[in-house]
Amino acid sequence: MKKERKFNPSAIHLIFIFTVCVLAGCFLYLKFLEGQYNSETKSVLKRETGQIKESVNSMIEGRFERLNYLVDFMMDDSELDYQKCIARLQIINIGKDFEKVGIADLHGKAYMLDGDSYDIAEKEYYQAALEGSRYLSNIIADGGTRGEYLVFSRPIEKDDKVVGVIFGYESVSALKRVMNISNGLLIGQSCIVDKNGNIIVDNMFASASSVNARLMDYLYSSGHDKSIGKIEGNYKYGYTDFAELEYNNDKKIFYAAHFDFNDWHLITMISKNAMSDFRDKTMFKSYVLIASFLILYLATVFLIMFLKEKNKRSIERIAYVDELTGGNTYAKFELLARKYLQNINSKYAIVTIDVDRFKYINDIFGYDEGNEVIKYLSGEIEKIIEKDEVFAHHRGDEFVLLLKADSMEKLIARLKDLAKSAVGKNKNKDNGKNYEIYLSMGIYVIENNNMRVDMALDMATMTKKAIKGKHNMIYAVYDENMKNRILREQEIESMMEKALKDEEFKVYYQPKYDSATCELAGAEALVRWYSNAGGMVFPNEFIPIFENNGFIIELDKYMFEHVCRDMKKWLEEGYEAVPVSVNLSQLQLYNTKFIEEYKAILEKYDIPPKYVQLELTETTLFSKISTINKIIDELHGIGFKILMDDFGTGYSSLSMLKNVPIDILKLDKSFVDDIGESKGDIVVSTIVSLGQLLNMKIVAEGVETKEQFEFLRDIFCDEIQGYYFSKPIQESEYRLKMKKKKPVAEPVALKA
Repeated sequence: MKKERKFNPSAIHLIFIFTVCVLAGCFLYLKFLEGQYNSETKSVLKRETGQIKESVNSMIEGRFERLNYLVDFMMDDSELDYQKCIARLQIINIGKDFEKVGIADLHGKAYMLDGDSYDIAEKEYYQAALEGSRYLSNIIADGGTRGEYLVFSRPIEKDDKVVGVIFGYESVSALKRVMNISNGLLIGQSCIVDKNGNIIVDNMFASASSVNARLMDYLYSSGHDKSIGKIEGNYKYGYTDFAELEYNNDKKIFYAAHFDFNDWHLITMISKNAMSDFRDKTMFKSYVLIASFLILYLATVFLIMFLKEKNKRSIERIAYVDELTGGNTYAKFELLARKYLQNINSKYAIVTIDVDRFKYINDIFGYDEGNEVIKYLSGEIEKIIEKDEVFAHHRGDEFVLLLKADSMEKLIARLKDLAKSAVGKNKNKDNGKNYEIYLSMGIYVIENNNMRVDMALDMATMTKKAIKGKHNMIYAVYDENMKNRILREQEIESMMEKALKDEEFKVYYQPKYDSATCELAGAEALVRWYSNAGGMVFPNEFIPIFENNGFIIELDKYMFEHVCRDMKKWLEEGYEAVPVSVNLSQLQLYNTKFIEEYKAILEKYDIPPKYVQLELTETTLFSKISTINKIIDELHGIGFKILMDDFGTGYSSLSMLKNVPIDILKLDKSFVDDIGESKGDIVVSTIVSLGQLLNMKIVAEGVETKEQFEFLRDIFCDEIQGYYFSKPIQESEYRLKMKKKKPVAEPVALKA
């Protein structure tokens, strides 16, 4: 008898178990997906709420700034004449921010721009401003125009006393418009309430009037859901919680943000169902496919894998494609760099590149121009990239490159070509943008290909910082000397602020002498640093570092104030003081407050401007002539004399003489050194004659020999500065070179 074959259920069991696992996995996946969508919906709501809040804050602050401007404009007169003020306001407020503007006197009588006047003494916005505070009202209904307004008010002050109140009416509709700007998802889905739930601005419920309308009244119309308590807590107690509520037959998610003024709260709402359309479609398809035959299930698996791969590529694009340049991100660079470094047959170097003073391209020409520079550089770098090399836009104006370094000569030649193409960006272009792009490059040759990419980049970055801002050095290669120099620069940076506070920086004076009489005619203030921690630090060591990190601005002001303090002391002691010139760095010109700061220092020490002069280098003056001329005109208006230092070392010296209104021309030492050579004598004579024909005083720097002095004297150079007469000296020594004023003789009494 044949044995009966037993049924083996293992395959069915495996299919069943596999199917159950798939179903369970799908179920868990769908729950996870739902949670992710819910989280994303809340994230979108929170982000959009923040944007609306910023827009409203900006609008509110803008209106108060407008009131400040109107007050400043009115208060030019010595007395507050309401009729004159109204006339002025009518001139400058036409078509401007407020719909109605008025001013009120100390008795509450209001004068409006349209000619009306009425009593506002009992108004809260008037009383608050009268007490010295700025004020923003809740909604005020205007019966005459049937409009709803917010009232902005602030005090008018004179000599630290409140002499009146200025106020402006702004339509609620204007605030509604601001709430809709750049907030596409939440247009019509937000409102502003006070701590009691009274609606200030309604952009959510489309009410005919916001006056006396309450948020809870609208929400309770859809039932008494427990989530309403969360919404109420958001504005009553300052919570920032999400609340889900069935409203108008739709699931809504509410969120709140809190303003810093008036105890106002922003309530926003987004449709959960609308945000979940894509989720629901995906889940519906999944349910259908899971309920179908196994083959359809397998097709579903394939579809999910396909969508997953597509999503992965999308994420990789975000992670690996730079948004600005369209090239690699640093993450992609690091990935490829690790791959290429496994090639043991090639030697590589990490190179980091950035643009010197890129910030000022953004400040002067705008961020769009700065972005164009980044995209241009990306294109130029791509031209030099070879096989098995990679580069990326790292951050800001910085690029990082992995280049082959089998031949350092070839590597450096490629980088020099790149720097040359960058400088030539604006050549032969009549676009009014007269700047050139200078690059700083740090090179670190990787000795061990297993070294981490970020560590190699740190070495290259340290190297780059050592030459940052030095146009005569576009690149530096990391070595032990570089390492020591970088450490020294870091040491100097760590000491500089304390050194300034402890007055370790000393003012030295190098005298200038009249060439005809050999009498003291002036001096230049020079800085010396005697560190308590590290001894003498030379200017050629710390000045470039300070110019690079911006600390030179503080040092400039420090020197200016010390010179003013010394000048005050000399004048009080009866010395015949002569002008002292103080150096002004290029970075100072980007400090919009420096003119007022310097003027305040003069006034603090009661020093006439004729005693303190300002020196600008020729390179600084060339940077942007229209801007420089405006600054010089303001300085001339105060009474400063302006010197052009280092004349002849810049790019277009003769053009500078014609275009920039300087007072004193300082002839660079390089010209003085050529005196005694026929061509050198001709050049110096010509410069002196040309400067004097342009009504400029001429000062020769670096005069060290009798022959140089006599030549300059014979061609009528005005003043001499250099070791021939004196090296830079301390204040105590310089004081001895000044003359004391002669005492005025008392009149002799006539004898009877």
